[in-house]
Amino acid sequence: MAAYGDTVVSGSFDCTVRVWKVSTGEMVHCLAGHLQKIFSVVLDHVSSRCMSGSMDNSVKIGSIETGDCLFSLDGHTSLVGLLELSQGVLVSGAVDGTLRTWNPDDGVCRSILTGHTEAITCFQHDQQKVVSGSDRALKLWDTRTGQYVRDLLSGLSGIWQVRYDERRCVATVQRDGLSYVEVLDFGAARDGISESMRGRRIVVDSHGREVETGKAKAET
Repeated sequence: MAAYGDTVVSGSFDCTVRVWKVSTGEMVHCLAGHLQKIFSVVLDHVSSRCMSGSMDNSVKIGSIETGDCLFSLDGHTSLVGLLELSQGVLVSGAVDGTLRTWNPDDGVCRSILTGHTEAITCFQHDQQKVVSGSDRALKLWDTRTGQYVRDLLSGLSGIWQVRYDERRCVATVQRDGLSYVEVLDFGAARDGISESMRGRRIVVDSHGREVETGKAKAET
């Protein structure tokens, strides 16, 4: 589900996307076209459209004003469970282990990000970079070219979520049977932080007590 102002967009296992008016509870449009269950939706209120990802391996872009399908984005070979629209770039993440960047204005695939070998579990992107989590690693990509840059974290047994801003990247991960919140500092080198202090990990328990200190298993 996605919402903005008085508009809610919902995706369902009945293969439809529905547009609702919050103030009245009225269904405005029912967008059909997917052949299997829908797992992700995005609302682009600026351009009055929505995006949906489905178990039928496709992404569809529809108008929330008319209910028409504008584009069908094909190429993934498995369930498209994650979608994100940021700064004019649509990115999809799928169980096939790939991410794809799209131009939402014409439905054209701009790049295919290949390197993960299992389902994409999380990602975030902007115009410069994509950070994605999957099989034992958190990877960094160039949004403009689709090229792999490097692993930010490796040696993981699970990665559940990632979020970043212009300075820091935070990921919830599992390693060696323990769950961690890893915080990476994108500005460390720029700000002159010494190499010995980079990649430092402090682990605390639920009471805030330090239980482990060491070096994070990160690629630099």
